[in-house]
Amino acid sequence: MWSADTEAVGVTLKRSAAGIDGATLSRKFSRSVRDNIVAECLIQAVRVSGMIVLARALGAAEFGILRVLMVVAAFATTILQPGLTEALVQRKNLNPVHEATAWFVSAVLGLAGALLIYASASIVSEMMLMPRLTSGIRLICAAIFLDCLAVTSNAHLQRELRFGTLAAAEVAAEFAFLATALALLWVGRPRWSLMAGLTARLGIRAIFLLIAAPRPPRTWPTMAALRDLRRFAAGVWGGNIVSIISANADFLLVGRLLGASALGFYMLAWDLLRFVPDRLYKVAGRVAFPAFCLIQDDDAELGRGYRNFIEYIGKLVLPVAACAAVAAPELIGTVYGPKWLPAAQPLRLLSLGLGLLGLRTGIGSVYFAKGHPVIDIYLHSARLVMIVAAVFSLSRLGLVGISAGMSGVEALISIAGLLIAISLVKLRPADLLKAAMPGLRLAVACAFAAAAGKVLATACGAGGVWALLFVALPAGAIFVWIEGKTIISMVAGAIDLNKTTAPQLSQS
Repeated sequence: MWSADTEAVGVTLKRSAAGIDGATLSRKFSRSVRDNIVAECLIQAVRVSGMIVLARALGAAEFGILRVLMVVAAFATTILQPGLTEALVQRKNLNPVHEATAWFVSAVLGLAGALLIYASASIVSEMMLMPRLTSGIRLICAAIFLDCLAVTSNAHLQRELRFGTLAAAEVAAEFAFLATALALLWVGRPRWSLMAGLTARLGIRAIFLLIAAPRPPRTWPTMAALRDLRRFAAGVWGGNIVSIISANADFLLVGRLLGASALGFYMLAWDLLRFVPDRLYKVAGRVAFPAFCLIQDDDAELGRGYRNFIEYIGKLVLPVAACAAVAAPELIGTVYGPKWLPAAQPLRLLSLGLGLLGLRTGIGSVYFAKGHPVIDIYLHSARLVMIVAAVFSLSRLGLVGISAGMSGVEALISIAGLLIAISLVKLRPADLLKAAMPGLRLAVACAFAAAAGKVLATACGAGGVWALLFVALPAGAIFVWIEGKTIISMVAGAIDLNKTTAPQLSQS
């Protein structure tokens, strides 16, 4: 994946970024992807091991409440940072007045918003029929304010492609979450563990960014700078708001209609399937946004880079979704314990839609780079309407019905989003299908291998960890056999940028 993204986007940068040293830019992009990979390995080692411990110690209801708190935090930070980070990143020419204006706006909105959220916490908990939400919502208010203060620091690091620092902030935040949650679990405060852990995660990340890239205002804000930022930020803000609502509407509706425990099972199934797409966004998708902005006027090169991006994303996302559908009971029962087995069927039903969702990892980068953030508003508005219709019409069937409906929603929205993205960079649907085909073939091969391993495990009477190994090892072997060269290239590129990546760039 690492060298693939370098070839897909870094090469394009070298050819097209006017007035910029292409080799240096490609190297910075490559280093950003590499740093993100290292950070993600550390984050997920901490997160997965910690979540296994927490899932075995806590019930599904605790994770349902955590999911609602995450929705509140995401919605609050989106509302209180009206597209300013993206606007600062996207601008070709940025001056201290723009930064100062963005900082003051975020600080004022952050303080006012945090106070309003604190005061209205009980109203939200009553609406969700979850009384314990009040304490959790009030707990995260200070962290939300700190996140608003870090808006210019975040934008500066992205503009400089310093994703190693951003990745380090997220590693520190994940350690803070786990340490806080486990400490409270240890002292006999299990009901506070996840809520306090989320607060620590949000707060430590913001503090890290503020220390690593201090960008205090060096001048006073101006209305002229605000107007300059508003032209792009307004569309981004609207798109982000609709995106956050549509991305979390199903969680809120499941929690409200079916309760916290059902939401916990649904959250686990969703998060397992989103694991790889989310990692790919952290590793390469968010790097693609500032990189694509540098070549926003060259459709041919942007299209070539995006097509290659889709190809390599598909090779990772689609096989994982297929294997997760085959091995759902073994995966959930072995890793999280038998009490989480009700999440297995929702996971299977969601796998098709969320596999396609993974392919749309980079569409937002294309929309923003081409100056059309408003597309997100239309796309996520359609998604929101479809989610509400699907959840309310299928809720009588429980989690099974809602999961099936959500899989269909994600599939339709993913196809529509991809078609819009390729139209902006002058690609054809045939180009998109050609880019996704290697991933589809790999998914079929890995799924057959996993199914064969499952049959063999049943015949041998294997259970628990052994059953999971019977399923996972054949699929993993097929993946390595088919994609062995890519894996070797990825490792070699991560070890030495100059000796491995640079020659690939020059050859292209």
